Amino acid sequence: MKPKTIDIQCVGYSVKTDIYEGSEDGVILLSLIGRTSRRTKQRYYDFFPRLAQELGITTVIFDYTGHGDSPFDIEELSPAQHFLEVITVFDWIKEKYPNRKVFVIGSSYGGFLATQLTKYRKFESLILRAPSIYEPSEFYTLKKNEDREATQVFRRDVEALAKHPLLVRASKFEGKVLLVVHEKDEQIPKETTDAYANAFQSEVILVKDVTHSLDNVTPQQIEDYNQIIFDWLAINTKPKD
Repeated sequence: MKPKTIDIQCVGYSVKTDIYEGSEDGVILLSLIGRTSRRTKQRYYDFFPRLAQELGITTVIFDYTGHGDSPFDIEELSPAQHFLEVITVFDWIKEKYPNRKVFVIGSSYGGFLATQLTKYRKFESLILRAPSIYEPSEFYTLKKNEDREATQVFRRDVEALAKHPLLVRASKFEGKVLLVVHEKDEQIPKETTDAYANAFQSEVILVKDVTHSLDNVTPQQIEDYNQIIFDWLAINTKPKD
């Protein structure tokens, strides 16, 4: 199953977006990728057709500026810029599918942006895969100017995490939340995932023997990992009797 690819217009540029069409009345899943210039929406080509065919879920996934074929330099961009793109794509979804439920799944940096989205837009459910977090002051900082060592220290600061405005607001989100934790995550420590779990009071699933990026895992591990998300979606998108 090949996706339909379109350009969604932002202010002065567009973001390339893939749509895997499911059933006419199924859930819409907005998928937010991680933050790297090399990993694009293409890595999900095997999983989203299955969601469409077996669960009727329509998935919308796009490349932030600085990703994929985008002409922008990721080092010259901030989370704030990418979040504006998330808002733009979300609003496009609501306009195109006005009567459909919307779920959001975010991986790493995408989980951070998805959590931001809970403040500004309403949607039904949220899946966070090894979500990252940054100090509030870093939201407008260009990637090239980030202090990565300071970020890693912050991600282990339990008191600072508990006071982060992003997580303080999380308790107001009314939808269901699944938090997927990677057992051997070298970038997102337990303090960070615990802070997310406490903030959302989420369901938590620990995936054994996987690192943050999932790059050095077997095909079976990827299949098992995707099955966790598939099963959760199957339960939570099932029409009520």
